[in-house]
Amino acid sequence: MGSITDWSKYPRISRIATAAAADVGRGSETLMTYVRGDLFRSARHLALGTEQPRRARRENRRKTKRPARALVVTGFYIPQAQQPAAETDGPLGALEVCMALRAVGGDAWLISDEHCASVICAAAGDLLPEDRVLIAPHAKPEFDAWFNMVIDLVKRHGIDTLVFIERVGPARDGRPRNMRGVDIAEWTAPLSQLALLELHTIGVGDGGNEIGMGRVADYAISGVVAHGESIACTVAADQLVVAGTSNWGAHALVCAMRALGCPQVEPYLEPDWHRAVLDAIVAAGGLDGVHMTNVPTVDGLDPARYFGTVAQLSAFARH
Repeated sequence: MGSITDWSKYPRISRIATAAAADVGRGSETLMTYVRGDLFRSARHLALGTEQPRRARRENRRKTKRPARALVVTGFYIPQAQQPAAETDGPLGALEVCMALRAVGGDAWLISDEHCASVICAAAGDLLPEDRVLIAPHAKPEFDAWFNMVIDLVKRHGIDTLVFIERVGPARDGRPRNMRGVDIAEWTAPLSQLALLELHTIGVGDGGNEIGMGRVADYAISGVVAHGESIACTVAADQLVVAGTSNWGAHALVCAMRALGCPQVEPYLEPDWHRAVLDAIVAAGGLDGVHMTNVPTVDGLDPARYFGTVAQLSAFARH
C-alpha cells in the first residue's frame, strides 16, 4: 500500500469527487455516496502503483511500484440518431486518462469497437501513437481472435490496469441497454469481457448502465435512475468513479493525480485542451448523447456549465 502520508491529500480529492458528481438529472450525487474514497484510491493506483492486480495478489507476488499501464475502454454508440455515431461523453475523458498516464511514466491503450471507431480515432488524433489505439470487431469469431491478441499484449507489456469510461455493459438479462432502456447489443462489442483478464479495474460512469456500476447496489440505481431496474450494469470494478458526466469523472481522475503530486498532467487541466479534443470528436460525427445531434456539447449541458466544471475541478487539483 502507499505511504500513510498519501491520505493527507484525501480532503482535496474528496472535494474533487463531490464537484465531479454534480447531478445533471441522473442521480449521480446519490450514487456517488456508495463509492466514497474510490476516486482517491483509483487515482493513487494510476499515479503511484499502490494497488496490486488480483492475479498478483493471488500468486503472492510483489508488484514494483510504478504508474499504471492500462487498457482504457470507451465508446457509447447511439444507433437511434439520424446519423448514428458514438457520443461525445467518454472518448474525451478516456483520451485524457491515456495522456495523463503516459505523462507520468505509465502507458495506455485506448480501446473501443468498430461502431465507435471513427470518433475514437478522431479523439486520439496525433496525440496517441497509432499502435496505442485498439478497435475491436463486433462479429464473434473476429472478436475472439482480437481478444486473444489483447491477452498477448497484456503479457508482453506488463499491463496491470483496466479502466472503463462511459462504456455500456450487460444488465441483469445480459443485454447492454442505453439510458432509454433500449437494447443496443447489435451495435456493441462485448468489451466487458476484458474484465475476465483479472486486472485491477476502475469504472467511470454517470447513469448506472456503464461497466463498473455493478459495484453499486442495484436497488440504489433502480431508486434514482429512470429505467434503472432494466439498465443497471452488473459488472463491478475494484473502484468506481460516479460523476455527473463520465468526462467529468475521467477529468476528476486526472485532477486527483495532480493533487497527489503529478505536475506532468498539468496540460490536461486546461479547458482549452478539452475544447480542442471535443471539436475533433464532433468533426468526426460525435453526438451529444441527450440530444442525439452532432454538436460540441456533452449530455445536453450548456457549454458554460460543462467547461465551468472542468475548470473548477482543475482549480481544486491545484489548491
